[in-house]
Amino acid sequence: MKSKVLLASLFGACGLAATLNPQAIRATGAVTHDEIVDTLLRQDAFLLPKTSHKMLVERTRTLNRRNLDSHSLAAAVAGDHHTRALSEAPPSTVPEVQDSAGVVWKEAKKTKVRYGPYRIPPVSEDNWEAKLLGVRGLADTLKIGAKKPCNGECLMLTMTADLEYADGSPGNNSNGAWMHHIVLLNAGPEVREPTCDLPRVENIFMSGNDRSVSDFALQNSTIKSGYTIKPSDTFILSTELMNMDDKEKWVWVTLTYEYIDGPTPPGYKQGKTVWQTIGVPIGACGRTWTNPFGTSNLTISQRPKSQAFTEHSVPWTATRDAWMLDTGGHMHDGAISMEIFVNKQRVCNSLPKYSKTAPMGMSKVISLSKRQAKDSSNVEIEHIESQGYCEFLNGIAIKKGEEMYIQASYDFKIHPGMKDKNGDLDEVMGI
Repeated sequence: MKSKVLLASLFGACGLAATLNPQAIRATGAVTHDEIVDTLLRQDAFLLPKTSHKMLVERTRTLNRRNLDSHSLAAAVAGDHHTRALSEAPPSTVPEVQDSAGVVWKEAKKTKVRYGPYRIPPVSEDNWEAKLLGVRGLADTLKIGAKKPCNGECLMLTMTADLEYADGSPGNNSNGAWMHHIVLLNAGPEVREPTCDLPRVENIFMSGNDRSVSDFALQNSTIKSGYTIKPSDTFILSTELMNMDDKEKWVWVTLTYEYIDGPTPPGYKQGKTVWQTIGVPIGACGRTWTNPFGTSNLTISQRPKSQAFTEHSVPWTATRDAWMLDTGGHMHDGAISMEIFVNKQRVCNSLPKYSKTAPMGMSKVISLSKRQAKDSSNVEIEHIESQGYCEFLNGIAIKKGEEMYIQASYDFKIHPGMKDKNGDLDEVMGI
Protein backbone atom coordinates (compact mmCIF):
# COMPACT_ATOMS: atom_id res chain seq x y z
CA MET A 1 0.00 0.00 0.00
CA LYS A 2 1.39 3.36 -0.90
CA SER A 3 1.71 5.91 1.82
CA LYS A 4 -1.36 7.87 0.99
CA VAL A 5 -4.48 9.11 2.65
CA LEU A 6 -7.71 8.73 0.72
CA LEU A 7 -9.88 11.70 1.59
CA ALA A 8 -13.52 12.08 0.65
CA SER A 9 -14.62 15.69 0.63
CA LEU A 10 -16.48 18.38 -1.23
CA PHE A 11 -13.44 19.33 -3.30
CA GLY A 12 -14.67 21.77 -5.89
CA ALA A 13 -13.53 24.37 -8.36
CA CYS A 14 -15.03 27.38 -6.64
CA GLY A 15 -13.26 30.45 -7.99
CA LEU A 16 -10.77 28.28 -9.88
CA ALA A 17 -11.38 29.69 -13.34
CA ALA A 18 -10.35 33.13 -12.13
CA THR A 19 -6.96 31.82 -10.98
CA LEU A 20 -5.98 30.39 -14.38
CA ASN A 21 -4.27 32.19 -17.19
CA PRO A 22 -7.08 32.67 -19.78
CA GLN A 23 -4.62 31.74 -22.54
CA ALA A 24 -4.11 28.37 -20.84
CA ILE A 25 -7.64 27.24 -21.64
CA ARG A 26 -8.54 25.93 -25.08
CA ALA A 27 -11.92 26.50 -26.68
CA THR A 28 -12.89 23.08 -25.29
CA GLY A 29 -12.10 24.25 -21.77
CA ALA A 30 -9.05 22.00 -21.40
CA VAL A 31 -5.74 23.18 -19.96
CA THR A 32 -3.17 23.56 -22.75
CA HIS A 33 0.02 21.54 -23.07
CA ASP A 34 2.00 24.73 -22.43
CA GLU A 35 0.38 25.17 -19.04
CA ILE A 36 0.78 21.49 -18.16
CA VAL A 37 4.50 21.50 -18.96
CA ASP A 38 4.99 24.74 -17.01
CA THR A 39 3.21 23.24 -13.98
CA LEU A 40 5.27 20.05 -14.12
CA LEU A 41 8.54 21.98 -14.40
CA ARG A 42 7.71 24.04 -11.31
CA GLN A 43 6.95 20.82 -9.40
CA ASP A 44 5.32 22.78 -6.56
CA ALA A 45 3.30 19.74 -5.48
CA PHE A 46 5.95 17.12 -6.33
CA LEU A 47 3.77 15.80 -9.12
CA LEU A 48 6.47 13.63 -10.72
CA PRO A 49 9.08 11.32 -9.16
CA LYS A 50 12.40 13.14 -8.90
CA THR A 51 14.06 11.10 -11.68
CA SER A 52 11.23 11.78 -14.13
CA HIS A 53 11.22 15.46 -13.20
CA LYS A 54 14.98 15.62 -13.78
CA MET A 55 14.54 14.07 -17.23
CA LEU A 56 11.76 16.56 -18.07
CA VAL A 57 13.94 19.50 -17.04
CA GLU A 58 16.83 18.28 -19.20
CA ARG A 59 14.60 17.57 -22.21
CA THR A 60 13.11 21.04 -21.96
CA ARG A 61 16.56 22.61 -21.60
CA THR A 62 17.81 20.78 -24.69
CA LEU A 63 14.76 21.74 -26.74
CA ASN A 64 15.08 25.36 -25.61
CA ARG A 65 18.50 25.48 -27.27
CA ARG A 66 16.69 24.98 -30.57
CA ASN A 67 14.83 28.28 -29.99
CA LEU A 68 11.39 26.67 -30.23
CA ASP A 69 8.37 28.79 -29.42
CA SER A 70 6.42 27.79 -26.30
CA HIS A 71 3.74 25.88 -28.25
CA SER A 72 6.27 23.85 -30.24
CA LEU A 73 8.29 23.21 -27.08
CA ALA A 74 5.25 21.87 -25.23
CA ALA A 75 4.30 19.69 -28.19
CA ALA A 76 7.81 18.24 -28.36
CA VAL A 77 7.93 17.54 -24.63
CA ALA A 78 4.41 16.07 -24.61
CA GLY A 79 5.08 13.01 -26.76
CA ASP A 80 6.60 9.66 -25.84
CA HIS A 81 10.41 9.77 -25.97
CA HIS A 82 12.39 6.80 -27.29
CA THR A 83 16.06 6.59 -28.09
CA ARG A 84 17.22 4.99 -31.32
CA ALA A 85 15.82 1.49 -31.78
CA LEU A 86 17.74 -1.54 -32.97
CA SER A 87 14.46 -2.95 -34.24
CA GLU A 88 10.87 -1.95 -34.89
CA ALA A 89 8.13 -2.63 -32.39
CA PRO A 90 6.56 -6.03 -33.05
CA PRO A 91 2.97 -6.01 -34.36
CA SER A 92 0.27 -6.60 -31.77
CA THR A 93 -3.26 -7.88 -32.32
CA VAL A 94 -4.28 -7.24 -28.70
CA PRO A 95 -7.03 -4.56 -28.60
CA GLU A 96 -6.05 -1.15 -27.28
CA VAL A 97 -9.25 -0.97 -25.21
CA GLN A 98 -10.85 -3.98 -23.52
CA ASP A 99 -14.23 -3.55 -21.77
CA SER A 100 -15.85 -5.92 -19.29
CA ALA A 101 -18.05 -5.96 -16.19
CA GLY A 102 -16.67 -4.63 -12.91
CA VAL A 103 -14.92 -7.12 -10.62
CA VAL A 104 -14.28 -5.19 -7.42
CA TRP A 105 -17.37 -3.03 -7.89
CA LYS A 106 -20.29 -4.99 -9.41
CA GLU A 107 -22.14 -1.83 -10.44
CA ALA A 108 -19.11 -0.52 -12.29
CA LYS A 109 -17.70 -0.86 -15.79
CA LYS A 110 -14.19 -2.22 -16.20
CA THR A 111 -11.91 -0.89 -18.95
CA LYS A 112 -8.35 -1.98 -19.64
CA VAL A 113 -6.34 0.44 -21.80
CA ARG A 114 -3.00 -0.47 -23.43
CA TYR A 115 -0.48 2.35 -23.83
CA GLY A 116 2.56 1.99 -26.04
CA PRO A 117 4.55 0.39 -27.43
CA TYR A 118 7.44 1.44 -25.19
CA ARG A 119 11.03 0.59 -26.03
CA ILE A 120 13.29 -0.52 -23.15
CA PRO A 121 16.97 -0.29 -24.16
CA PRO A 122 19.51 -3.05 -23.53
CA VAL A 123 21.74 -2.58 -20.50
CA SER A 124 24.79 -1.95 -22.70
CA GLU A 125 23.21 1.08 -24.39
CA ASP A 126 24.59 4.44 -23.36
CA ASN A 127 21.36 6.39 -23.68
CA TRP A 128 20.31 9.74 -22.22
CA GLU A 129 18.89 8.15 -19.07
CA ALA A 130 22.17 6.31 -18.44
CA LYS A 131 24.15 9.55 -18.72
CA LEU A 132 21.78 11.66 -16.65
CA LEU A 133 20.56 9.19 -14.02
CA GLY A 134 23.45 6.74 -13.94
CA VAL A 135 21.22 3.71 -14.58
CA ARG A 136 21.50 1.63 -17.75
CA GLY A 137 18.62 -0.21 -19.37
CA LEU A 138 16.16 2.50 -18.31
CA ALA A 139 13.54 4.26 -20.44
CA ASP A 140 11.79 7.37 -19.09
CA THR A 141 8.77 8.73 -20.99
CA LEU A 142 6.10 11.38 -20.59
CA LYS A 143 2.88 11.36 -22.59
CA ILE A 144 0.44 14.28 -22.41
CA GLY A 145 -2.98 13.33 -23.76
CA ALA A 146 -2.97 9.66 -22.74
CA LYS A 147 -6.23 7.85 -23.43
CA LYS A 148 -8.92 8.06 -20.74
CA PRO A 149 -11.21 5.13 -19.85
CA CYS A 150 -14.37 7.06 -20.76
CA ASN A 151 -15.24 9.49 -23.55
CA GLY A 152 -17.46 11.76 -21.47
CA GLU A 153 -17.77 12.10 -17.70
CA CYS A 154 -17.25 9.14 -15.38
CA LEU A 155 -16.54 8.38 -11.72
CA MET A 156 -13.38 6.35 -11.12
CA LEU A 157 -13.49 3.88 -8.23
CA THR A 158 -10.29 1.85 -8.53
CA MET A 159 -7.36 1.28 -10.88
CA THR A 160 -4.17 -0.76 -11.28
CA ALA A 161 -1.18 -0.91 -13.65
CA ASP A 162 0.63 -3.74 -15.41
CA LEU A 163 3.15 -4.47 -18.17
CA GLU A 164 2.63 -6.66 -21.27
CA TYR A 165 4.45 -7.83 -24.36
CA ALA A 166 3.00 -7.62 -27.88
CA ASP A 167 1.04 -10.88 -27.50
CA GLY A 168 -0.50 -9.81 -24.19
CA SER A 169 1.74 -12.00 -22.02
CA PRO A 170 2.96 -10.38 -18.78
CA GLY A 171 6.22 -8.45 -18.68
CA ASN A 172 7.88 -8.99 -15.32
CA ASN A 173 11.13 -9.76 -13.49
CA SER A 174 11.21 -13.39 -14.63
CA ASN A 175 11.49 -12.37 -18.28
CA GLY A 176 13.61 -9.27 -17.79
CA ALA A 177 11.07 -6.41 -17.68
CA TRP A 178 10.91 -4.18 -14.61
CA MET A 179 8.08 -1.70 -13.99
CA HIS A 180 10.08 0.91 -12.07
CA HIS A 181 7.15 3.29 -11.81
CA ILE A 182 3.95 4.33 -13.51
CA VAL A 183 2.49 7.73 -12.61
CA LEU A 184 -0.83 9.07 -13.88
CA LEU A 185 -1.58 12.78 -13.59
CA ASN A 186 -4.80 14.59 -14.46
CA ALA A 187 -5.02 18.17 -15.73
CA GLY A 188 -8.17 20.21 -16.12
CA PRO A 189 -9.83 23.58 -15.47
CA GLU A 190 -11.70 22.10 -12.47
CA VAL A 191 -8.78 20.10 -11.07
CA ARG A 192 -7.58 21.09 -7.61
CA GLU A 193 -4.56 19.24 -6.21
CA PRO A 194 -5.42 18.34 -2.57
CA THR A 195 -1.98 18.23 -0.89
CA CYS A 196 -0.97 21.79 -1.82
CA ASP A 197 -4.40 23.08 -2.94
CA LEU A 198 -3.00 24.09 -6.34
CA PRO A 199 -4.90 24.29 -9.65
CA ARG A 200 -4.53 22.59 -13.02
CA VAL A 201 -2.66 19.31 -12.39
CA GLU A 202 -2.75 16.58 -9.74
CA ASN A 203 -1.17 13.17 -9.18
CA ILE A 204 -3.99 10.62 -9.09
CA PHE A 205 -2.10 7.30 -9.32
CA MET A 206 1.32 5.76 -8.68
CA SER A 207 2.40 2.15 -9.00
CA GLY A 208 5.68 0.27 -8.82
CA ASN A 209 6.80 -3.24 -9.64
CA ASP A 210 4.27 -4.69 -7.19
CA ARG A 211 1.22 -3.76 -9.33
CA SER A 212 -0.81 -2.63 -6.32
CA VAL A 213 -4.39 -1.39 -6.55
CA SER A 214 -5.26 2.27 -5.96
CA ASP A 215 -8.72 3.12 -4.64
CA PHE A 216 -10.82 6.26 -4.86
CA ALA A 217 -13.65 4.63 -2.92
CA LEU A 218 -13.91 2.17 -0.04
CA GLN A 219 -16.17 -0.85 -0.28
CA ASN A 220 -18.84 -1.13 2.44
CA SER A 221 -18.11 2.41 3.60
CA THR A 222 -20.94 4.62 4.78
CA ILE A 223 -19.34 7.40 2.71
CA LYS A 224 -19.76 7.13 -1.06
CA SER A 225 -16.84 8.52 -3.04
CA GLY A 226 -14.94 8.37 -6.32
CA TYR A 227 -12.76 10.48 -8.59
CA THR A 228 -14.66 12.39 -11.28
CA ILE A 229 -13.13 12.53 -14.75
CA LYS A 230 -14.45 15.40 -16.88
CA PRO A 231 -14.54 15.61 -20.70
CA SER A 232 -12.18 18.60 -20.47
CA ASP A 233 -9.60 16.67 -18.41
CA THR A 234 -6.25 15.58 -19.88
CA PHE A 235 -4.36 12.49 -18.70
CA ILE A 236 -0.55 12.67 -18.42
CA LEU A 237 1.25 9.31 -18.23
CA SER A 238 4.80 9.17 -16.84
CA THR A 239 6.67 5.88 -17.07
CA GLU A 240 10.06 4.52 -16.08
CA LEU A 241 10.63 0.99 -17.36
CA MET A 242 13.79 -1.07 -16.87
CA ASN A 243 15.49 -3.89 -18.72
CA MET A 244 17.30 -6.61 -16.79
CA ASP A 245 18.90 -8.03 -19.95
CA ASP A 246 21.24 -6.84 -22.69
CA LYS A 247 18.54 -7.19 -25.32
CA GLU A 248 16.12 -4.52 -26.47
CA LYS A 249 12.49 -5.06 -25.39
CA TRP A 250 9.15 -3.64 -26.56
CA VAL A 251 6.35 -3.54 -24.01
CA TRP A 252 2.90 -2.05 -23.45
CA VAL A 253 1.78 -0.42 -20.19
CA THR A 254 -1.78 -1.27 -19.17
CA LEU A 255 -4.06 0.64 -16.83
CA THR A 256 -7.24 -1.11 -15.71
CA TYR A 257 -10.02 1.15 -14.46
CA GLU A 258 -13.29 0.37 -12.69
CA TYR A 259 -15.70 3.28 -12.90
CA ILE A 260 -19.31 4.40 -13.05
CA ASP A 261 -19.97 5.73 -16.55
CA GLY A 262 -21.82 9.03 -16.89
CA PRO A 263 -22.28 12.00 -14.55
CA THR A 264 -21.36 11.55 -10.89
CA PRO A 265 -24.40 10.14 -9.04
CA PRO A 266 -25.99 12.27 -6.30
CA GLY A 267 -24.52 11.85 -2.83
CA TYR A 268 -20.98 10.99 -3.92
CA LYS A 269 -17.99 12.90 -2.57
CA GLN A 270 -14.66 13.34 -4.36
CA GLY A 271 -12.02 10.77 -3.42
CA LYS A 272 -8.57 12.38 -3.29
CA THR A 273 -5.09 11.18 -2.35
CA VAL A 274 -3.00 13.33 0.01
CA TRP A 275 0.73 12.54 0.02
CA GLN A 276 3.15 12.86 2.94
CA THR A 277 6.87 12.04 2.97
CA ILE A 278 9.95 12.15 5.16
CA GLY A 279 12.94 14.09 3.87
CA VAL A 280 12.14 16.93 1.47
CA PRO A 281 8.45 17.42 2.24
CA ILE A 282 5.65 17.20 -0.29
CA GLY A 283 3.47 19.21 2.08
CA ALA A 284 5.83 22.21 1.94
CA CYS A 285 4.45 22.82 -1.57
CA GLY A 286 7.46 24.77 -2.81
CA ARG A 287 7.59 27.06 0.21
CA THR A 288 10.36 27.53 2.77
CA TRP A 289 9.84 25.00 5.54
CA THR A 290 11.06 24.00 8.97
CA ASN A 291 10.37 20.58 10.42
CA PRO A 292 9.08 21.02 14.01
CA PHE A 293 10.43 17.55 14.92
CA GLY A 294 14.02 18.76 14.68
CA THR A 295 17.14 17.81 12.76
CA SER A 296 16.74 15.11 10.14
CA ASN A 297 18.33 11.68 10.52
CA LEU A 298 18.86 11.56 6.76
CA THR A 299 21.37 13.12 4.41
CA ILE A 300 20.21 15.30 1.52
CA SER A 301 20.20 12.16 -0.66
CA GLN A 302 17.94 10.34 1.86
CA ARG A 303 20.70 8.08 3.23
CA PRO A 304 20.52 7.15 6.94
CA LYS A 305 22.93 8.76 9.39
CA SER A 306 22.47 6.01 12.01
CA GLN A 307 21.48 2.35 12.36
CA ALA A 308 18.18 3.07 14.14
CA PHE A 309 16.07 6.21 13.98
CA THR A 310 12.62 7.76 13.69
CA GLU A 311 11.87 10.38 11.05
CA HIS A 312 8.81 12.63 10.69
CA SER A 313 7.19 14.44 7.81
CA VAL A 314 6.46 18.15 7.97
CA PRO A 315 2.82 18.33 9.18
CA TRP A 316 0.23 18.87 6.47
CA THR A 317 -2.61 21.29 7.18
CA ALA A 318 -6.04 20.37 5.80
CA THR A 319 -7.32 22.95 3.32
CA ARG A 320 -10.99 21.95 3.81
CA ASP A 321 -13.23 19.55 5.73
CA ALA A 322 -12.87 15.91 4.72
CA TRP A 323 -13.09 12.28 5.87
CA MET A 324 -10.14 9.90 5.90
CA LEU A 325 -11.22 6.56 4.40
CA ASP A 326 -7.94 4.65 4.24
CA THR A 327 -4.22 5.13 4.63
CA GLY A 328 -0.99 3.16 4.62
CA GLY A 329 2.78 3.39 4.34
CA HIS A 330 5.52 2.77 1.80
CA MET A 331 9.07 2.17 3.06
CA HIS A 332 12.42 0.57 2.19
CA ASP A 333 14.14 -2.46 3.72
CA GLY A 334 15.11 -1.86 7.34
CA ALA A 335 11.73 -0.32 8.12
CA ILE A 336 9.94 -1.18 11.35
CA SER A 337 6.73 0.84 11.10
CA MET A 338 4.95 3.78 9.54
CA GLU A 339 2.56 5.60 11.86
CA ILE A 340 -0.01 8.14 10.68
CA PHE A 341 -1.16 10.89 13.05
CA VAL A 342 -4.12 13.27 12.91
CA ASN A 343 -3.97 16.10 15.45
CA LYS A 344 -1.14 14.25 17.24
CA GLN A 345 -3.33 11.16 17.69
CA ARG A 346 -2.18 7.97 15.99
CA VAL A 347 -4.86 6.65 13.64
CA CYS A 348 -2.87 3.94 11.84
CA ASN A 349 0.26 1.83 12.30
CA SER A 350 1.33 0.47 8.91
CA LEU A 351 3.67 -2.50 9.45
CA PRO A 352 5.92 -3.98 6.75
CA LYS A 353 5.97 -7.73 6.07
CA TYR A 354 9.36 -9.20 5.13
CA SER A 355 10.20 -12.20 2.96
CA LYS A 356 13.22 -13.60 1.10
CA THR A 357 10.94 -14.32 -1.86
CA ALA A 358 9.68 -10.74 -2.16
CA PRO A 359 9.87 -9.37 -5.74
CA MET A 360 12.04 -6.44 -4.58
CA GLY A 361 9.44 -3.97 -5.72
CA MET A 362 8.11 -1.12 -3.65
CA SER A 363 4.51 -0.67 -2.74
CA LYS A 364 2.81 1.89 -4.94
CA VAL A 365 5.55 4.39 -5.45
CA ILE A 366 8.99 3.58 -6.83
CA SER A 367 10.61 0.16 -7.10
CA LEU A 368 14.18 -0.67 -6.19
CA SER A 369 16.80 0.49 -8.62
CA LYS A 370 18.45 -2.14 -10.77
CA ARG A 371 21.74 -1.18 -9.16
CA GLN A 372 20.30 -2.34 -5.83
CA ALA A 373 18.60 -5.42 -7.24
CA LYS A 374 21.78 -6.67 -8.93
CA ASP A 375 24.18 -5.92 -6.07
CA SER A 376 25.32 -9.16 -4.41
CA SER A 377 25.04 -7.74 -0.89
CA ASN A 378 21.28 -7.36 -1.34
CA VAL A 379 20.45 -10.87 -2.57
CA GLU A 380 20.43 -12.80 0.70
CA ILE A 381 18.57 -10.36 2.93
CA GLU A 382 14.82 -10.25 3.49
CA HIS A 383 12.92 -7.60 1.54
CA ILE A 384 9.62 -5.91 2.21
CA GLU A 385 6.93 -8.05 0.58
CA SER A 386 3.96 -5.87 1.49
CA GLN A 387 2.95 -3.14 3.89
CA GLY A 388 -0.20 -2.99 5.97
CA TYR A 389 -2.84 -0.31 5.67
CA CYS A 390 -5.90 0.88 7.58
CA GLU A 391 -9.50 1.31 6.44
CA PHE A 392 -12.12 3.45 8.15
CA LEU A 393 -15.61 2.43 6.98
CA ASN A 394 -17.25 5.40 8.70
CA GLY A 395 -14.37 7.75 7.95
CA ILE A 396 -12.25 9.84 10.31
CA ALA A 397 -13.39 13.45 10.26
CA ILE A 398 -10.66 15.97 9.43
CA LYS A 399 -11.56 19.63 9.73
CA LYS A 400 -10.03 22.49 7.80
CA GLY A 401 -6.90 23.68 9.61
CA GLU A 402 -6.23 20.38 11.38
CA GLU A 403 -2.84 18.70 10.94
CA MET A 404 -1.65 15.31 9.79
CA TYR A 405 1.87 13.86 9.72
CA ILE A 406 3.67 10.52 9.41
CA GLN A 407 6.35 8.92 11.58
CA ALA A 408 8.70 6.41 9.93
CA SER A 409 10.87 4.12 12.09
CA TYR A 410 13.92 2.18 10.88
CA ASP A 411 16.24 -0.30 12.62
CA PHE A 412 18.89 -1.93 10.43
CA LYS A 413 19.98 -4.20 13.30
CA ILE A 414 16.60 -5.92 13.11
CA HIS A 415 16.16 -5.79 9.32
CA PRO A 416 19.28 -5.15 7.18
CA GLY A 417 18.86 -2.37 4.64
CA MET A 418 19.80 -2.20 0.99
CA LYS A 419 23.43 -1.26 0.33
CA ASP A 420 25.21 0.28 -2.63
CA LYS A 421 28.25 -1.16 -4.39
CA ASN A 422 30.50 0.43 -1.75
CA GLY A 423 28.68 -1.32 1.08
CA ASP A 424 27.02 1.85 2.40
CA LEU A 425 23.34 2.00 3.30
CA ASP A 426 21.32 3.22 0.36
CA GLU A 427 18.52 5.79 0.37
CA VAL A 428 15.36 5.11 2.34
CA MET A 429 11.82 6.34 1.98
CA GLY A 430 8.82 7.00 4.16
CA ILE A 431 5.81 8.02 2.10
